[in-house]
Amino acid sequence: MLAWYEMRWWVFGLYIAASLTDFFDGLFARRAIPATTDIDFDGIADLVFSVMTLLWLWMLVPGFFEAYWLPYMPLLVALEMYMISLRARFVHRCVPHLRFGRFAMALFMCLLPVLLLWGDVSWFVHLVFIVGTAGKMQLAWAMRLQRDAKNVS
Repeated sequence: MLAWYEMRWWVFGLYIAASLTDFFDGLFARRAIPATTDIDFDGIADLVFSVMTLLWLWMLVPGFFEAYWLPYMPLLVALEMYMISLRARFVHRCVPHLRFGRFAMALFMCLLPVLLLWGDVSWFVHLVFIVGTAGKMQLAWAMRLQRDAKNVS
């Protein structure tokens, strides 16, 4: 709602708070008893956080999607759909939380604040999307290998 009324600094503050709580939630959750399935909702929370970030970027940064839609968004959507289908077919399988994926998510959390503070920094946007796409590809590959290993044994 704040983004709709272009209250950028309120969105900025709430976004920073949400980023920090998401980061620390994941950090503490991984240090607790490791989950045997993805029922901990950490991956789902990251997906919701990512979608909301993209929505805020669309509302607050004019021309963002026109400038950066291709090739990142279709590839990211396809990878996410593939991973959702794997999660649905193999419900009792643990979704790996890879270090590179955590780094990619932390970098993605910096995207909106950087754009709100310094405007369209295209090299940074490309870096975030390249790292994010590589992180999703690594996760999809790890989930595929995990599925194939289970089918062999």
